[in-house]
Amino acid sequence: MRFNNITRVVTALVIIVAFGIGGQALADSYFKQATHVDAFEMMGQKSPEKNDTSIVWLTEGKSCCLIGSNESIIFDSEKGAIFIVNHEKKEYSSVPINLFDAGGEVESESGELSHAQQMAQVMTENMKITVTPTDQTEKIGDWNTKLYNVEIAIAMMPSRQEIWATEDIKIDYDMFNAVSSGLMAQMPGFEKIIEEMKQIKGVAVKTVTRTSAMGNVIITTSELIEYAEKDAPDGVFDIPEGYKKVEGGMGMGMGGR
Repeated sequence: MRFNNITRVVTALVIIVAFGIGGQALADSYFKQATHVDAFEMMGQKSPEKNDTSIVWLTEGKSCCLIGSNESIIFDSEKGAIFIVNHEKKEYSSVPINLFDAGGEVESESGELSHAQQMAQVMTENMKITVTPTDQTEKIGDWNTKLYNVEIAIAMMPSRQEIWATEDIKIDYDMFNAVSSGLMAQMPGFEKIIEEMKQIKGVAVKTVTRTSAMGNVIITTSELIEYAEKDAPDGVFDIPEGYKKVEGGMGMGMGGR
């Protein structure tokens, strides 16, 4: 579904936002995060609990979010695009960074990018985020953290987050901003979200999200389990050789999910 894939791209970038707040780092930055979704039932359909692992690599002008073993989202500011990669099918599609620019052109006769623009605009213009810092602290893993409560108001799916963030990890925020702001800056209303999220000082170590949907509450817990400053693997920011480019952008079916 197009909207789901728009949400996945935005979610990946928001993950990078959470990781990107901090000080300076000279080497590439590596983050490994574990995510658990509690079991829930919606419209008579039961969804079992799910566990997943994502890895984020940050370097100057580029980022890569690896989701499980079959998906990755690559941001390349030099090429001016986000690449959505399906490793299982050995396919990829691209989304221009200026997709959400009001003056951007539709790339396909189907008007799919125009539809994606509309969906993204609806999502961001109707989204409001409120961050409330607290005085609560906790040692999680190797890091000293502080609690921030976040309210996310979005049509039909409001959510509340408990974000435990640490300033023990130092990241080059200027580098991160150059990587992420290209797409975000073009999304209507997203600059306000970025400014609000800057109240969270440091890197998100643990996030508990409670999302309300159709009378149900879906609980997702994400926790940073590893961080390192080290050189990224060769090719992690590139499309693997032999992969086929397909049309679809944000409408591309990622792993059938």
